[in-house]
Amino acid sequence: MSSHILNVLKQALITFSTKKSKPDTFTSNLQALIELLDKTTAEHVNFPTHFLNPDTWTHAGKAPVSCIGIFEDDQVSMGIFILKPNGKLPLHNHPQMHGLIKVIAGQVKIVSYSLNTEKTKEVDQKGIQDDDSVCIRHRQKHGIVTAELTGVTIANSSSPTCTLEPDFKNLHEIQSLDGPAAFLDILAPPYDYPIARHCSYYARLSQVAPSIFRLQEIRSPSWYWTDSYPYTGPDLYEFNVS
Repeated sequence: MSSHILNVLKQALITFSTKKSKPDTFTSNLQALIELLDKTTAEHVNFPTHFLNPDTWTHAGKAPVSCIGIFEDDQVSMGIFILKPNGKLPLHNHPQMHGLIKVIAGQVKIVSYSLNTEKTKEVDQKGIQDDDSVCIRHRQKHGIVTAELTGVTIANSSSPTCTLEPDFKNLHEIQSLDGPAAFLDILAPPYDYPIARHCSYYARLSQVAPSIFRLQEIRSPSWYWTDSYPYTGPDLYEFNVS
């Protein structure tokens, strides 16, 4: 009998491997995947509960974020991110990717931004009309983008799956609240597949209109690094899903 997490992975592979060849089924396949994720719990992946003990995060040299890689091929990556108490994934992007987040332990705050929305285009167009072309070239040179704040979500293990799309909520930061937190993360396609997609980090510079902000690309923050922990859940290669 297939495990629940294997069924999640199979549905993720069906959803994203047929996105181009069978575009008319993508929406229904994605919804089926979300429904499976909504039912996913820490027990389905044999989540190591010692991460929920705040003392775990006080050990010398412990990274603020731990990662458990579950599966990755050229279509989908799936893993678990675990944040220390009041820990954070810095604001980052997912270039032309879909992402699904299901909290399996603790509680997180997700702040999401979108690029190239009607509001951001309106703000940028106004800058051009105001003969702000020098400033626009400066922003482009220094990796400054105009983004719309499109979501602030508080989620726990009872919450539905949170999603991001190539052109919606594609930048976000995730912070744990009231202790450690963990979430299952699915990205499609993965970073660097099938082309070189790099994760870029951003800092919020200024607010230029209601819900509209300038963000500047930065190096990975010095306070952010990760360590890895082995996956100990059900076998996902038993049925040759790859």
